[in-house]
Amino acid sequence: MTAEELVFEILDRRKIVMKEKDFWSCFEVNEREEAERPLHYSEKVLPIVHGLGRESCLVVKRQLSMENMLLYLASKVGDSKHGMMKFREEKNLLGLGLSTGFHDRYFILNGSCLRLYKEVRSHKPEKEWPVKNLKVYLGIKKKVRPPSCWGFTVFFENERMEKQQWYLCCDTQMELRAWFATFLSVQHGGNLWPSESSKGQASFLVLRRRCAP
Repeated sequence: MTAEELVFEILDRRKIVMKEKDFWSCFEVNEREEAERPLHYSEKVLPIVHGLGRESCLVVKRQLSMENMLLYLASKVGDSKHGMMKFREEKNLLGLGLSTGFHDRYFILNGSCLRLYKEVRSHKPEKEWPVKNLKVYLGIKKKVRPPSCWGFTVFFENERMEKQQWYLCCDTQMELRAWFATFLSVQHGGNLWPSESSKGQASFLVLRRRCAP
């Protein structure tokens, strides 16, 4: 079952009618990190469920920022974004869980990678991550003292099972939505929300399952 089919199944069981411009989604909620990630409608749910820890769960609810993100992408030229964000890397020094605090950094996000520069004029990035290896969650846990409430928790894992965790903070909600929309667009080839034909097919599949003997 995909995330889209799960949403239709839950709404059907709860007898909730999806209205026009209602953007219902399935979210992976990580309570320990105080962050959540809206699943792409085509993601398979079962592998995600099997990988969830005790501190995580799936929740079906409205995705309130989706309309604004779609409008932003429709008016945007190109699939890249750049600008300043506050950055903090989660480090574990001698097992003490110490970290370095938030610092202003310049970021460039394109179709293949996210690059971090110490400042706008820097020619060589300090860090670089393939976009396909990033999981971006909305929210930052309070104990790291984010400078604003408009932030991301980002997890990186590559094929060698190397892992990193870090945080990004924006100054405004508008900037947060713009960065998140660009992340999603890059990771899913610009396909953020299902078409009407896709919705109809998902609804049919749910109905067929319910009617099966």
